[in-house]
Amino acid sequence: MFKRIAVSFAPKPRPHHIPLPGFKFPAHQLLHSLLPRCRSMNHLKQLHAHLIAAALLDETLTLAQLISFCSLSPAGNLCYGRKLLEHAPNPNKFMYNSLIRGYTNQHSPKEALFLCRRMLRHGLLPNQFTLPFVLKSCAEASALEETLVIHGLIIKLGFESQIFVMNALLHVYSSCGPIWFARRVFDEIPSRNAVSWNSMIGGYSQLGDCKEAFSLFKMMRESGLVADEFTLVILLSACSQAENFELGRLVHQYIEVSGAKFDLIVRNALVDMYGKCGRLLMAQRCFDTMDVKNVVSWTSMVCAHAKHGLIEVARDLFDRMPERNIVSWNAMISCYVQNGLSHEALDLYDQMHASKEKPRNHLDMRHRLDSKGQHEGKVLDYGVSELRVVELLDGLCEKMQDYTLDKVESGERAWVKVRDWDSLKLISRKLVPTQRIYPHFVEGQ
Repeated sequence: MFKRIAVSFAPKPRPHHIPLPGFKFPAHQLLHSLLPRCRSMNHLKQLHAHLIAAALLDETLTLAQLISFCSLSPAGNLCYGRKLLEHAPNPNKFMYNSLIRGYTNQHSPKEALFLCRRMLRHGLLPNQFTLPFVLKSCAEASALEETLVIHGLIIKLGFESQIFVMNALLHVYSSCGPIWFARRVFDEIPSRNAVSWNSMIGGYSQLGDCKEAFSLFKMMRESGLVADEFTLVILLSACSQAENFELGRLVHQYIEVSGAKFDLIVRNALVDMYGKCGRLLMAQRCFDTMDVKNVVSWTSMVCAHAKHGLIEVARDLFDRMPERNIVSWNAMISCYVQNGLSHEALDLYDQMHASKEKPRNHLDMRHRLDSKGQHEGKVLDYGVSELRVVELLDGLCEKMQDYTLDKVESGERAWVKVRDWDSLKLISRKLVPTQRIYPHFVEGQ
């Protein structure tokens, strides 16, 4: 009896045979347990190699997990995920959904729409998880034709009761389609939520139709929904566009009466609205009472004073800014340009580059070239000596290789005044290789 008990506690002898190659369960279990623990593409590539060696890559679930990591993880790689999909023997909706969502999140709408078309060609119909991301890409690409196709699929597949799908469709029509398309979709949504109302109000706001926007806002309140910060920002934006002070003041009164503590974005919208409506004292009052200010708050005040010609006040605010972004610099440069202060505009542009702030579009480059707002075939007179013009352009030419001047590339011309042939030759040597601006000699100048 004792021996029997002792033997039961003894370690069991290991088998002397080697498992058959066809026995995949242990390897399958191990590799699948490692997939959720991937932290980088290097880890994923190593697992990918082991899956190929173990002949496990043909399994749909395994491949879908690999594509999901490539598409949705911050450490992923969409191109790698795309290659995995292209070589998948039996791609499914989950694989397509992951990649479409990844491209949409990376602001690559054309790629997302291409994958949607390919998905349909393979006989795979989108589901309620696919459609919101496809529609988001349609909105970003202003793809109205594709939106109409997706709208037909929504009706055909019976997704009209899915609020997330219908809100996404409403957003596309309200942002880039005929507004009456959006209104019809809005009216047919059985149970609207705050997102539905905000999208429709935002559509009218973009058109500058304050009357309809506020009419919907009234209907929203009557339906029992409380306006959130997004609703208020949309309404204030509509008032800013239309420079409608009376309606903007009503929104402000609603904010104060509601007693809710709205976040910084609403306060910034109030400052912007009062500034664009020319109520600078009220804008200043809102600005001064803000507990927290960010770069948007300061930039709104700079733009407000710049718009109404108060250059010194705008510059004082600009100098007091704790931090600046490219919008802040552009606002102040535009202020000088619009008021004919070419020296100050050029000097501020130089300061911007010295501060390591680089332009992200053609706007501030255009202000540099167009220091008096005279573009499209008019003479650029910087109001400085010819030597200073040459020096400015000399320094500009090297920088122009790094930036795109969309407005100049479209076929427009810009001239610079020169009074001697040597200056023209110097400018020509500097500007012609850039293929951005073409100097032209006018007799007597």
